[in-house]
Amino acid sequence: MSKSGWGIGIIGFVVFVSDLMIQSRIAAMMIPDQSIPVLPPVLSLTYVLNNGAAFSLLRGGTPLFILVALALLAGIFVYTARHPRMPWLMVIALGLLAGGSAGNLWDRIIWGRVIDYIHITDWPVFNLADSAIVVGMGLLVYYYWRQDKHGDVSS
Repeated sequence: MSKSGWGIGIIGFVVFVSDLMIQSRIAAMMIPDQSIPVLPPVLSLTYVLNNGAAFSLLRGGTPLFILVALALLAGIFVYTARHPRMPWLMVIALGLLAGGSAGNLWDRIIWGRVIDYIHITDWPVFNLADSAIVVGMGLLVYYYWRQDKHGDVSS
């Protein structure tokens, strides 16, 4: 496996395991819909069982979300195999996408839903996997925007 592949795998694994560990603690210590203020009134831990997509969108679409996550993970694997040397920004982005997608995929296959727990005022409850997916996509957009603007993204 290439250095880039190892980087993606390690980042993805850390995101995946971290999200599962946090979810496990939330489920063991809280009951569904319970909320514990962390930085009142801005941030709370709120235990939500979510059968929708990120931020509780499109509830009940579990089979579709499983297929999308599998396709994304397959795409990352194929891209990594075809591009063994990638800029660090791409490695981080794909690692975050892989870990977040794998975390939510695991939950949907095993439990039929995900556990969300991060609640910022006036925002839907989400989890670490959702955050990793959003940040990973943001980094990819930035990467390609920079490439388009400057023609070089080797750093």
